[in-house]
Amino acid sequence: MDANNNSRRNQRVLALLVIASSWCSWTQAVEIPSIAPARVIPFGDPDALDANPQRRTAVVTAVVLSPDNSRLAAAGDDHKVRLFDTASGELIQELDGHHDWVRGLSITGDGETIVSAGADCCCRCWNIHTGDLLHVTQQGHGPMRCVAFHPNGVQFAAAGFCCPPSIYNYSAGNSQETRIAMQSPATKFDHTAVVFSPDGTLLAATSADGTLRVWRVATAELLHEIKADSRRLRAVAFSPNGQTIATGGDGAKVCLWDLQSGILQQEIPIRPAKVFCMSFVNDAELAVGGTDNRVQVWRVDSASLLKILEGHSGTITSLAVDTTSKLLVTGSFDTTIRVWHLDRMAETKTATRPVEATK
Repeated sequence: MDANNNSRRNQRVLALLVIASSWCSWTQAVEIPSIAPARVIPFGDPDALDANPQRRTAVVTAVVLSPDNSRLAAAGDDHKVRLFDTASGELIQELDGHHDWVRGLSITGDGETIVSAGADCCCRCWNIHTGDLLHVTQQGHGPMRCVAFHPNGVQFAAAGFCCPPSIYNYSAGNSQETRIAMQSPATKFDHTAVVFSPDGTLLAATSADGTLRVWRVATAELLHEIKADSRRLRAVAFSPNGQTIATGGDGAKVCLWDLQSGILQQEIPIRPAKVFCMSFVNDAELAVGGTDNRVQVWRVDSASLLKILEGHSGTITSLAVDTTSKLLVTGSFDTTIRVWHLDRMAETKTATRPVEATK
């Protein structure tokens, strides 16, 4: 009897050790550089808040930098697009016209035009210098969620709730518009993000059913359809060299896909955060923002966490990296925009990093 009891006790102890070992393998204490924001910019209208203290300040849903980094644009749930001076944080102009949340922004490569995508089923093109409304694209199928300018500056892609991705041909001063719908199987799920490849030949989009799709722009032909996650995808990004696509969403991970083969190259755990936004800093580094209120910068080939940007008190909904890879801008549900210098000397902190369980 004692021998049997000892045997069962030993089995329980062994099982607990196995569980403990498996649990410990998910986290690892590491020294991670932490960077504080260089500037905090309130997004909402302070005059409106002074007039009505009970009024909630608008949250930020999209941010984008001009190519020369002189201006940043932000949008949110108060239906406005605001242009700020990046260096000073001074509000330059407000763009009014949308009648619902503005969820997506993009600026042309020459820095002349900004396009906004709204839940009012419209995309609006504006002159970034004068604030003049240049064009309105009315999408009758549902609210727009995301938008991206083609590198040529005369096309933009947009998609949204029950709206499959389409490419619109548009140029300032030309009232004619051509819409090219991307070939796609019927889906009831909304599309959450769109992005062009750096050379403009491909368009990628993510959807709420966890699917990544890639099309050839010239023919609207569907090249890849990848079930990237079992949960909602929210973000997609091309690497600067155009060889890799990154996806992220509610699965609390970033997946890196080979563009040619569609094969998974790397998986980066972002636990416990859901991923809302991402952008490549360069071919080797990826910045990721989400529900843990931080930006994590990862080395993509080794899945190693390089630095953490801390300061927000709400979900980071959008981020943008400048062309020199030294400046990063974020927008958040905490109603602020924050500007970060990636090359600034960082304070080293001990952080817990998720790692894959050992076999």
